[in-house]
Amino acid sequence: MIKRDLTSGSIPKNIFVTTLPLWIGSLFFAGFGPWEMYLVSRLSSAAIAAVAVGGCGLTLFWTALIGVSNAALAIIGRVVGEKDIEGANRLAKEILTITFLLSLALAITGYMVTPGLLSLLGVETEVLELAIPYLRILMVGGVFSFPVYIITTMLRGAGDMRTPMFIMCGQITIHAILAPLFILGIGMPGMGVSGAAIAWVVSGTIATAAGLWVLHKGRSLIKVDFKGKPHLSMSTVREVINLAGLNSVEMLGASIIKLVIMGFVAAWGTAALAAYGIGTRLLMMVSTPGFDLATTSAIIMSNNLGAKKARRAEVSSWVTCGFNMLIMGLGGIILFCLAPQVIGIFDRTTDVLRMGTEYLRITTPGWLFLAVWMVLRWAFIGAKDVRTPLFISLLTLGAIELPLAFYLPKVTGSVTGIWWAILITTAVQGLAAAGLFRAGRWRRPQGVSG
Repeated sequence: MIKRDLTSGSIPKNIFVTTLPLWIGSLFFAGFGPWEMYLVSRLSSAAIAAVAVGGCGLTLFWTALIGVSNAALAIIGRVVGEKDIEGANRLAKEILTITFLLSLALAITGYMVTPGLLSLLGVETEVLELAIPYLRILMVGGVFSFPVYIITTMLRGAGDMRTPMFIMCGQITIHAILAPLFILGIGMPGMGVSGAAIAWVVSGTIATAAGLWVLHKGRSLIKVDFKGKPHLSMSTVREVINLAGLNSVEMLGASIIKLVIMGFVAAWGTAALAAYGIGTRLLMMVSTPGFDLATTSAIIMSNNLGAKKARRAEVSSWVTCGFNMLIMGLGGIILFCLAPQVIGIFDRTTDVLRMGTEYLRITTPGWLFLAVWMVLRWAFIGAKDVRTPLFISLLTLGAIELPLAFYLPKVTGSVTGIWWAILITTAVQGLAAAGLFRAGRWRRPQGVSG
C-alpha cells in the first residue's frame, strides 16, 4: 500500500511528490505520440489523416468519460480525506459500475454514429474508409480499455500516485511494442490504421485488468470486493451525474468554441492556420507540466476538504499556482525571445514565420494568467464546485473570445487580431478564477469551515 497523507506536512513537498509520478507518465506519453505517428506515416498520407480524423471523433465521446474521471477524483479524494476507507471502497465499486455501463453505452452509440459523424467533416473518401473502422474499433474496444483511466484517477484521489504511474507507463510500453506489429505487420500480417486502434485496445485492456487486480487485492489504499451483484445507490449516481454532467458540458462547449476560432483563423489562409497550429502545439508542450500540477491541486484540495482543512487546501492551491506560473513564465520568456528561431524549426515559409512569431510574442505574456486558470479550475473540481469553472469557461470563451476573435481582425486588418483576442481571454480567465477562488464560494456547498 503506497499512500501519502496530503493533509499534513510540507505543502511544497506534497505538491512535488504528488506531481512527480504524473510528470514521469507524461514523458512516456509524449515519447509515444511521435513513434505511433511515424509508424502510421509509413502507410500513406491518407492513413495519417485517418488517425487524425478518428482522434477528433474520439474526443467527442471521451468528454463524458473525462467528466466521470474528474468526478471520481473529487468524490474519492473527499472520502479518503475523511479517513472513511470503507466508504471509499464502496464508492469505488459503484463508480466502476457506472464506468462500465457508460463505456458500453458509448461503444454502442459510437459504432452506430461513426460513419455519419466522420462524414460531416468533409474528408475525402479514401480517408473516410480508413477512419471509420479505426474509430469503431476504439469505441467497441473501449468497453475494456476505457475503465483504466477511471481506475487510475480513483487511486490518485486516494493519494496513491505511484501505482497509476506504473500502470500507465506499462500500458504505453506495451502499446509501443504492439504498434509496429499490428500496423506494419512485423512478424505478422499488417492491419494498417485498424492495427493502430487494435494496439490501443489491447494495451488498454491489459492496463484495465492490472488496475482491477490492484483494486481487488488491495495493493493500494482502496480495495474493491467484486463478489456479488454490482450495487448502485441513487445518491452516488446523482452526484456523479451532477459533477460529470456539468464538467462535460464545460469541456464540450470549450471544444466547440475552439473549433469556431480555428475556422476564423482558417479564413486568413493556410499560412495563418499553420502558424496557429504550431503555436498551439508549443503551448501544449509548455503547459503539460502545468496540467499535471493542476491534477495535483484537485487531489490535494479534495483530501484536505475531506479532512476539514479548508485553509490548508486554499494555501496549497495558491502555492501550486506559483509553481505553474514559474514553469509557464519561463517557457513563455524563452519562446518570446526565440520566437522566429523556434517557429523556423517547423516551417520557414515567410508568412508562417511572420504570423507564428506574432502569435508567440502576443500570446505568451498571457501564459502567466493561463497558469493560474489551469490550476484553479482543477482546484474547483476537487472541491466539487463544477459550476464556477463552467461559468468562467463559457463567459470568457463564448462572451469574450468569440466576439473579439471575430471583430479585432477587422480592426488590425490581419490575423493578429485573433492573437490579441486569445491574450485578452487568457488574462480574464486567470483573473476571474483567482477572484472567485479567493471569494471562497467553493467552501459553502460542502459546509467546510476554515
